[in-house]
Amino acid sequence: MKILLVHPEDDPEKGSRAGLQCDRIVDLGLGGVNTYERWNQRFHCPIATLGLWREKFGALPRTRELFGLGSGYLIDQHGLDWWEMISMLMHGEVESLILLQHFVSTLGANDELYVSRPGLHADLLRCLLGRPVNIFPLRTDAGKKGLSHYARVSRRLSASQAIDVFWDKYDAGYQWRGRLNTNKRSSSRHPLVLLPTAYVNVSRTSIAYANSFPEEKFLLVATRRSGWMKHPPQNVGTAWLSRYASLRDRTDENAAMALNWQSLMSNLRQIDEFEILHSLGRLDFFGRWILRGFEVRDAWLNVLDRERIHGVLCADDSNPYTRIPLLLAQERGLPNIACHHGALDGRYFFKRTYADLIWARGNMEKDYLVRVCGVPAERIEIGAPALPHNWKEQAGTRNQASREHILFLSEATDQAGARTEEFYRETLPALADLALTRNRKLIVKLHPAESERERNDMIARILSAEQKAVTSIVGGPLTEKLLDKAWFGITVLSTVAMECAVRGITCFLCRWLECWPYGYVDQFIRFGVGIALNDPSEIKNIPDYLEKNFVSPGVRENCWRPADPGRLREILAASRKVYVSATA
Repeated sequence: MKILLVHPEDDPEKGSRAGLQCDRIVDLGLGGVNTYERWNQRFHCPIATLGLWREKFGALPRTRELFGLGSGYLIDQHGLDWWEMISMLMHGEVESLILLQHFVSTLGANDELYVSRPGLHADLLRCLLGRPVNIFPLRTDAGKKGLSHYARVSRRLSASQAIDVFWDKYDAGYQWRGRLNTNKRSSSRHPLVLLPTAYVNVSRTSIAYANSFPEEKFLLVATRRSGWMKHPPQNVGTAWLSRYASLRDRTDENAAMALNWQSLMSNLRQIDEFEILHSLGRLDFFGRWILRGFEVRDAWLNVLDRERIHGVLCADDSNPYTRIPLLLAQERGLPNIACHHGALDGRYFFKRTYADLIWARGNMEKDYLVRVCGVPAERIEIGAPALPHNWKEQAGTRNQASREHILFLSEATDQAGARTEEFYRETLPALADLALTRNRKLIVKLHPAESERERNDMIARILSAEQKAVTSIVGGPLTEKLLDKAWFGITVLSTVAMECAVRGITCFLCRWLECWPYGYVDQFIRFGVGIALNDPSEIKNIPDYLEKNFVSPGVRENCWRPADPGRLREILAASRKVYVSATA
């Protein structure tokens, strides 16, 4: 058999790949029902996705097992396990390797493999098979890579995001920004709860908790521009982590950690998966990242030393940059709380739970953490931010005439290997037609990681002039005005679906397009947060579904039960010990 494996950024119907007479196609990403029907008609062969093996065999348990093998080797003088923090960054590569192992086990000895472009998947297949595979040259159908490649990439980023990418690449440890940033923040006279952030949604969640406890003082420290808040509430101070950069000599510590890394690698290379990744150079970034990590760690140490920090509330402990202060607080005996800026965090399936306490927003999140991820129930407490007052007043009171928006909650699904334009093709035209026939407007609400310019280009290619006339793209935070006018919400998978449910707004989940492996959609459905759509043809039936379905009153409490107003003060007062900094 001739089998073509198609990278998520490639289209088998275009370029030299279109001329291949293949017997089977495997999509390394995820398209939609209509995508695969079109491919089937063009190539007259079966179509499958790499995710098929995820569903059949399950890659998550093996990934967790592999990650656990490296724990305990790369411990620094503050007790931080750098393998545990950094290994999560290669989760996608490890999962791809495991899935391709299962795929290769289904091949015949004489099957010929063709890969649509060079890269990780082609390299992994070559190692697994022990022989070359046929690889189409990169972009043979579109000329040289050159400036056109960078122009495409830049269209996906705002100016602020581009600056973040630049600094992340060339000054990850703040050594240059530490020198350039001469503005020093005056330390507070009041005890502060540290809010580390690297991302706008993390900042918004942190601010929501700060608003819930107005009697406490907080310090929001941003690692990058995307986490900065220009107008925080009065009880929240702000600072850049680069202001606390440390320029001390780490030569001895770096050398000691390098020896530990060599010892760990010697052991890990006895495992097939790690030997393959090592042979391809996919583990080389560890050494560089640890050196940068020490620099980031020392900046956080300076925050804890220079500020009167008496607790840490971390809304993203999967990101190494914001996980570090949580672990340092643990070492110093400072109270520390973890929560998540989204509805659910499947990475708890891999990472260890260090926080004194995890705040879950409601029963849905707590059930997910315990039942799916295996987090001990005693480490979790239900404690969401306080609901905004207008949420309490308006939920369930909206009249039909005011619901003029169809709210499509977009996501940066391309980060998960999804074919976002194909996702839009399977949803937006039908939604725009529904808006036309029902005298409504279609609002495409973007995720902060999405580029408005790029999504506009996609919509221009997908919708007719009449459909575009009733369609608008909205960026920025989700506003009350937008929610108040929502007839219904629809998404592949978005945290906003939970916020819609809390507000009494029915939300539909495009289950056939789910691209994340963590079972989020099933959990949403389990707790009544959304109604599953299993095929694009069901979109036209949404008005009928709305007449028969409504958001149950119990869904709000399952999604969102605010913490008691004095709960944070109780946690801070119950510190295991009081840490007095050298500069206090």
